[in-house]
Amino acid sequence: MIVRGLHFSFGADGDAALGTLFYPGDDRRLDEARLTGQVPADAADAPWPIVVVLPGINVAPDSYRWLAHRLVADGLCVVTYAAIGSLGPAGRGITPGLDLAALAPDTIGTRPSSTALGPLLACLAELAADEQCPVAGHLDLVRVVVGGHSAGGTTALHNSDPSWVPGLQAVFAYAAHTMVATALGHGEAAVAPIPAKVSMLLLGGADDGVIAASRDRYRTDDGTHDPVRRTFAEAIHRQQGDSWLVELSGAGHFAICDPVDTTSGRSFLEPESATADPAVQELLGNLIAAFIAASLGRPSRANMEQLVEQPSVSHWDRR
Repeated sequence: MIVRGLHFSFGADGDAALGTLFYPGDDRRLDEARLTGQVPADAADAPWPIVVVLPGINVAPDSYRWLAHRLVADGLCVVTYAAIGSLGPAGRGITPGLDLAALAPDTIGTRPSSTALGPLLACLAELAADEQCPVAGHLDLVRVVVGGHSAGGTTALHNSDPSWVPGLQAVFAYAAHTMVATALGHGEAAVAPIPAKVSMLLLGGADDGVIAASRDRYRTDDGTHDPVRRTFAEAIHRQQGDSWLVELSGAGHFAICDPVDTTSGRSFLEPESATADPAVQELLGNLIAAFIAASLGRPSRANMEQLVEQPSVSHWDRR
């Protein structure tokens, strides 16, 4: 088995978006792809559950390709994407596709806030039905996991309702929270509740310089700014033993990214040491893989109970 990528485009509420679907390719049939580059699927583990990774602001999806490789090796299909849309005062750039009006005080929690997930899943359904596509008939559209990084993780959290995301089984997020900006009309340091109708995994870095530098958005300057822990404690009311909070020591905001694009985004807010530890990245991949396996009832190389006891885990909680 080799990991292969299939590129496609879709529209996210008027914004152009480019997606890549990573799937298990059959390395015994490379000769069939010598002219097209389209390697037939290795369907041994098909149909594959789908994992969608939502990007952070101005974080190119290639930063999450390592995670796609890690999860495809477990018999999953992984989709990364980048929509190009409004970033508010920051102009335009890469966005996970977020409807800010849906996060206003009078509408939050009443409707989906993701502008990309619906069109993306509809596009995947078309690919699965296209007999000329190497993944035709191999996508399990009723077993969907949505994860994200930074703003992408926040979008995943706010849309953790299967009635909004068909097939949704679990949600994970790194360096993300649901503390809402006062600019949207919320009170100071307000943490918004989320649907949390599926199992949840919140991952964070103990040395997250971006979250620390963003406290002005929430008017929290009293030295207790910890929105990831507060999100787990206050926003997730699910109590079924399948939701986790895991904090990694020495990890920064971009520890989930490889490579880290230093020409874009806010990586300059952190030292390189907060993003470049291969051991932290390996643990992150194993935690996400184990959580997905548990959520889907699939076998895993390790389980969450074992992984949270690793020395690199500085804090964890479960509910």
